[in-house]
Amino acid sequence: MQDARLRLICTVLLSLAAFHSIIGAALVYLWWLIFSRRRASFPSSPWTAGIVLLTLGLTALLTEFTGGDGVSYFFRLSAVFLIAFWAYREREPGELLAVGTALFGRGLGFDVGLAGEMGMEALASLETDVARTRMALQLKGKQWGRKALVPFALTVLHGQMRRSTERAALLAIRGYRGGGSICLEFRPDAAGYSATFLAGMVFIFSFVPLGDVFI
Repeated sequence: MQDARLRLICTVLLSLAAFHSIIGAALVYLWWLIFSRRRASFPSSPWTAGIVLLTLGLTALLTEFTGGDGVSYFFRLSAVFLIAFWAYREREPGELLAVGTALFGRGLGFDVGLAGEMGMEALASLETDVARTRMALQLKGKQWGRKALVPFALTVLHGQMRRSTERAALLAIRGYRGGGSICLEFRPDAAGYSATFLAGMVFIFSFVPLGDVFI
């Protein structure tokens, strides 16, 4: 999908559909099989997907044991994260800035897009941190496991706080006070329109009661 605006619409519609109902999540899985690049849509580091699945699994078990529907929770939230991974892997640098400016103007839109780009940069740096941490553990003769999660989380938190301070200082030095402009360039295509249309249908059908689907 070439047009970032259509990708954003698909991401929002599919995420809402998957979170809303079981049928919506099932249709989101089907949409993903048709329009994604399958394995290329997953994070480059398998540890990232593993940590997400582990977190969802533990939360689902806790929900089940406390009287909730843990299976439904895991099924729906897995679909939400599947779309999130797809959107993250499909994006190109600067797209969020362009989309934000196109939707909300050079003031608020530019600021929202800039915040989004900084967030995506933070996610990209997280993958780098995972790779470096694993390498450091291997050099020390240690293995990656549960005992390394807490030190890793603290290291990542400290690194992100340091990077945020550096980015804020850089923007201040360059005289940024809010708002800005960007040369917009979007490339809509037939596949993107088809994917967006079907995402809209998935969103609509997610509100149809499950019993009515099989009548």
